[in-house]
Amino acid sequence: MHDASPKSAPAPRYIWRWLLPGIVLAAALVAAVLVLGDGDAPQPQHREPFTVALTGKYPPFSFYDSEGELAGFDVDVAHAIAERLGRPLKIVATEWDGILAGLLASKYDAIIGSMAVTPQRAEQVDFSTPYYVSGAQLFVHEGAGDVTLADCTGKPVGVVLGETFQHYLEANHPEIDVRTYKSSVDIFQEMQNGNLFGFVTDRLVGAWQIKNAEMPFKPAGELLYTERMAIPVLPENDELLAQINAALADMESTGRRDRLFDRWFGLGGQNAGGGEGMQRSTIVSMLARGFAVTLGVAASSLAIGFLLAVPFGAVLHRGRGGAYLVVRAFTDFIRGTPVLIQLFFVYFGLGSVEFALGGRTFDLGTSPLVASVITLAINATAYMAEVVRSGLMSVDRGQVLAGRALGLSRLQVFRVIVWPQAFRIAVPPLMNSVVALIKDTALVSVISVAEVVRQAQSVISVTWEPSKYYLIVAVMFFAVTFPLMKLTALLERRLRQRGFTHD
Repeated sequence: MHDASPKSAPAPRYIWRWLLPGIVLAAALVAAVLVLGDGDAPQPQHREPFTVALTGKYPPFSFYDSEGELAGFDVDVAHAIAERLGRPLKIVATEWDGILAGLLASKYDAIIGSMAVTPQRAEQVDFSTPYYVSGAQLFVHEGAGDVTLADCTGKPVGVVLGETFQHYLEANHPEIDVRTYKSSVDIFQEMQNGNLFGFVTDRLVGAWQIKNAEMPFKPAGELLYTERMAIPVLPENDELLAQINAALADMESTGRRDRLFDRWFGLGGQNAGGGEGMQRSTIVSMLARGFAVTLGVAASSLAIGFLLAVPFGAVLHRGRGGAYLVVRAFTDFIRGTPVLIQLFFVYFGLGSVEFALGGRTFDLGTSPLVASVITLAINATAYMAEVVRSGLMSVDRGQVLAGRALGLSRLQVFRVIVWPQAFRIAVPPLMNSVVALIKDTALVSVISVAEVVRQAQSVISVTWEPSKYYLIVAVMFFAVTFPLMKLTALLERRLRQRGFTHD
């Protein structure tokens, strides 16, 4: 007897009819993000901008002022060098632990972020002449008495992740319990909670931050060592390095560097800390803009992910063939690796991928926003494809055979009989995937996307109120995800009431 079931038939064409349009539409959405939504897309300039990176969370060297604009000693140095070069300045605010990787991936021309010259860093980049010298200092609680680093044996001491202070303590003082944090704000919070004996940071920065945050900490002992702060560029960029060195020499000879140093660190230095340093309207505006970016990234990623998840889920449901092996390998790999690693790979690893669109050339690795959408869309595709597959599995195979017996094509069977039933079953878990992806957008702050978490961190670096603003951000996320969770529960009840869960 001839078996008319799809098992003995060649690969169904309807899968490709769904797969190809989904890929085309997803590519169109990525292109739309590139053309319309990418704030980092190159704009017409008389001269190529001088692009520099810093954290924006390191007062008084770089921070957001009362108007929400970047300010600080390093920011002023960057403006002075760009002026000397005759090029417009473009500042990229990014995380410190990935700032050097961004330079090596050619995301910016230089780092003007108080980076200390070390032999390890000098093997990867070329440094300018130093533009100031400082040193490492141990800080402890005011009531700790006379303390030196020797008194820290076996005790927890905090450092910012990736800074030279971490490497110094780990290499030279293994007897100390070194604990790493994302910023000085986190360290101060741990000090107040009694979880740290002390912390090591730059002498100038530590004294400034303690004063402006009104914290009960004090310097302990002598400087641990001195550091020369310089500007790193890529090794092959000799011309730019020479221009930067000439600009720094000009700043020194004219006294401009000393005036900037006195402006930020002299007795009459500006106030960069304290809640009064940032207006409430500025904080509200920064958080609102950041949350708009968060929702935009989430919506774009979900749209692309769902368009691809339907055909991918159909391929997975089929369970065999070359397309199945490819899609299965894709979904297993994406679901089995951390989102953060994928984000770094897309952002730092696609720098050499270029394509032309509308007379413009785009570099996929250039834009943090596009890298974020691509990464989260890939994740959404992998997880939602499994949800779609489970929905398709819930449809009885007899209905497929009945549809074919009535003379319907495979595409018609899928579109009219299978998909409407499968979609109803898949809606609740799909909504859970939506909620999870919205929360995952918090990760994109590590590649300098100005979403709400990074904006909150920028505010915290000035106001020194982490609990307050992290709670506000949590409430903002909850205000979006909670209605979605309630909607999921409502849909599940409606499905049970109508008997669809037993189809």
